[in-house]
Amino acid sequence: KKNYWDKLLHLIFEQGDEDKKLFRDKILRKKEKEETTSLEDYIIYKKTHLLYDWIMGKKSVKTIEEEYGLYRGCIYRLGEGFSWLADSLSAIAESVGWEEKINKDLNKIRMLSSRLIEGVQEEGINLALLYIPGLSRYHIRRLVEAGYRDDDSLRDANESELGKLLPKRLVQRIQEKMKEENNHQKMLKEKWIVQDEKLNAFKKVPEESGISGIICETGNRRNMNPSPQKINISEQQSADVSHVASLEPLLEISQQRSDRIIFMGKEFKVTTIGFSLLYLLAQHREKVVSYEEILKDLWKGEKDAIYTRINYHICKIRKDISKIMDKKEDNTKKIENIFKAIP
Repeated sequence: KKNYWDKLLHLIFEQGDEDKKLFRDKILRKKEKEETTSLEDYIIYKKTHLLYDWIMGKKSVKTIEEEYGLYRGCIYRLGEGFSWLADSLSAIAESVGWEEKINKDLNKIRMLSSRLIEGVQEEGINLALLYIPGLSRYHIRRLVEAGYRDDDSLRDANESELGKLLPKRLVQRIQEKMKEENNHQKMLKEKWIVQDEKLNAFKKVPEESGISGIICETGNRRNMNPSPQKINISEQQSADVSHVASLEPLLEISQQRSDRIIFMGKEFKVTTIGFSLLYLLAQHREKVVSYEEILKDLWKGEKDAIYTRINYHICKIRKDISKIMDKKEDNTKKIENIFKAIP
């Protein structure tokens, strides 16, 4: 027990934070008054060290498992839980005006939330959010140490440079990802589209017509004649609602790009769980999906998974979209309507 306290004390002094009231009252002075460490404090110190090792990205998951006696699933859940707390803290900070007064500290909290999910240092978070299969925390650390910190730097790298740092198969995946990034506007992708309220002018297509559930593939806000390649509706319907068919989709999701979604033409990064949640709901469009169904699909076999975890990801997606959308436009209702909770 004392070992965790000593390590924590070392970290506090190493970062020059010994004068902060929180550490003085909760750790330094408290320890001076007590001869032994309580079980509650021991667990707090242990979790603190575990999460520190996790977000620094220097130790492998296997090493953390062995040091703390926990399986990786527990480590991921612990990081996710504290990420939720950091997100909640940032929301409170925003409500009291931190965004205008001390934006630097607010951004630190937001960054911490992302790091707790991904388990990497700040410099590696952009690489982690690419969600390239096989790009582990270890590989991200190697890339960061070599000067690669985002997709732009990877796009400029050649195969031989990356081959010195990563396995050949992973290098190929990265190059494929970068190529896809460059051409994703031109490539034909499977999309699940949630229409804007104005698209309600479309009538429900009968099953016997052979038309699938996805009504609109693409479109833009200019006046244009609907094309059979772009609008998945019958010719008669196309003629009836051509003024509606020219609208852009509200939300676009592609299985080939599980790291992002497109909302009203703007790209947003999402976590793996966030994407899986959106994709699951898109597969049941205009249907109510119960909390139990979502938990069973997204958190298979986890007995402690509860509905608050779903709400956390819903709130996070809405919040991330709100941050980037033009504040001059009132998109609040559209963002809220991505999900509708039915009591």
